[in-house]
Amino acid sequence: MTTTLFGGAIEFLQEIGFYDVVLPFLLVFTVFFGVLEKTKIFGTEDNGAPKKNLNAMVAFVVGFFVIAAKEIVTSIQESLPLVALGLLAILSFLMLIGSMFSGEKEFNFVELFGGGWKTGFAIAFLASIVLIFFQSFGWLAPVWEYITGIGTETFILVMFVIAIVGIMFYVVGGGSKKSEGDDD
Repeated sequence: MTTTLFGGAIEFLQEIGFYDVVLPFLLVFTVFFGVLEKTKIFGTEDNGAPKKNLNAMVAFVVGFFVIAAKEIVTSIQESLPLVALGLLAILSFLMLIGSMFSGEKEFNFVELFGGGWKTGFAIAFLASIVLIFFQSFGWLAPVWEYITGIGTETFILVMFVIAIVGIMFYVVGGGSKKSEGDDD
């Protein structure tokens, strides 16, 4: 039993399926439609504008397929609040760092940490989002048990191979760049 009017409204929306059907559909439709509009995968009209009708229909169908798959809707419902919480934690961290180190001037990460901070943050954020979605599908515990259990040797071998391949790409990609003074 709710004690507030807004609490009752939230419960009513929950009972009619607003959070299970309408919001996931709108989210998937909007994101998918935006990506289709931006990428112009299905071509353009004569004036260069993307084909809105085709993009809207495809986004509409994908939105309905997503809400028909209850596992995906459940994953969205579990993951997005955690992603929002992570974003809130990141913003709080940035505000704390900015207030500690900026003083009276505008805060600048590049001056404080150098140019490589973006890569570190991007890797950490990507890893956290992958972990959040693994958790929402129930895959995190089995993967973790595999890594820490019998799969330790296999995991180390896979990480070693990935590191070797990464080093090879770095060496090959870095060695092919020519300096500006070279005319050859």
